[in-house]
Amino acid sequence: MRSETMSPPIESPEILSLNDLKIHLPPDVYNHLATQYSVFDGATSPTTDSMLSSHMDKILESMKTSPTETCCRVNLIQSSAEDIIDGLRSHTSNIAYENHGSTVRCHETLKDLVMIRSRPKQSNTADANVYHCSVPPNPECNNLFPNWPTRVEKGWPMSHRAIVVDRFCGEAVLRGADVFVRGILAADAGIKADEEIAVYADLRSTNAKSVPRGLVLEHYSGRCVFVGIGKSCCKRSDYFAQSAGIGVRMVQIAGPPQPSLNSVLSGKMMLQNLPSVCVAHALDPQLGEVILDMCCAPGGKTTHVASLIKNEGLIIACDKSRKKMVSARDLFRSMGA
Repeated sequence: MRSETMSPPIESPEILSLNDLKIHLPPDVYNHLATQYSVFDGATSPTTDSMLSSHMDKILESMKTSPTETCCRVNLIQSSAEDIIDGLRSHTSNIAYENHGSTVRCHETLKDLVMIRSRPKQSNTADANVYHCSVPPNPECNNLFPNWPTRVEKGWPMSHRAIVVDRFCGEAVLRGADVFVRGILAADAGIKADEEIAVYADLRSTNAKSVPRGLVLEHYSGRCVFVGIGKSCCKRSDYFAQSAGIGVRMVQIAGPPQPSLNSVLSGKMMLQNLPSVCVAHALDPQLGEVILDMCCAPGGKTTHVASLIKNEGLIIACDKSRKKMVSARDLFRSMGA
């Protein structure tokens, strides 16, 4: 008689909307940050613990959504703010997002910073914003999976096939990026080119067991969040056979609409968060100075310093990682630093 070993049942995934997502901090970190707002908010009346906690909770809640403005730092070595504004206005006028327009302007104080603000158009449809959704809206009750009755119980969409991307890819999507094939971890079987699919970002911690690339979605049992809807650029097998290229072009994201700026005005500008842009301005580098950057990778702030002094000085850039320095060197060359 031959005995058969039963495979263990697959655990159900935890599938969230951005609205469901909660950001947790260690209690000591939370309390320390909360107390700082009584120092910096300019309040003249006494601040209670409950007021501080309420303010801190609002900040953590806002951290789940991407900014409504995209910061484009001008590379003054190879361009000017005026040229970048013209180029971005031309690009954003042709953006494929259907639900927004954009305004492009120079920052009021930082004259080498160009801001793009996306403005959602008014819509009366219930699916105008998927921030509160864990699956795409399905008003027609479409079902692509009649032979997978437990799919809906697991929380996956019935109207769309789906993919799971890594956390860094998911963060980039919420800032306007498309999905590159290297960021895709798991995918439903049967995905075809030009098919509309649901996109989820994996949320497992850095010390958790990684998801093997190419996993069939049915076997995914991690924790993920719905980040939007996109159109597949290729069939499923190509996601994992190709080493580069766009796998999914995003159509709608679960947050403020963002322009896709991949390779736009490359070398002439750099996408950079506002706090990072402020660093070089706070340093206030002067022509002819010798400047030491002892933790330079990936190189954004270093190239900003070079931009501000227009290469008229000496910058010594270091990092403990050789691999990161090789990437930084390529960035320096592309930016003319």
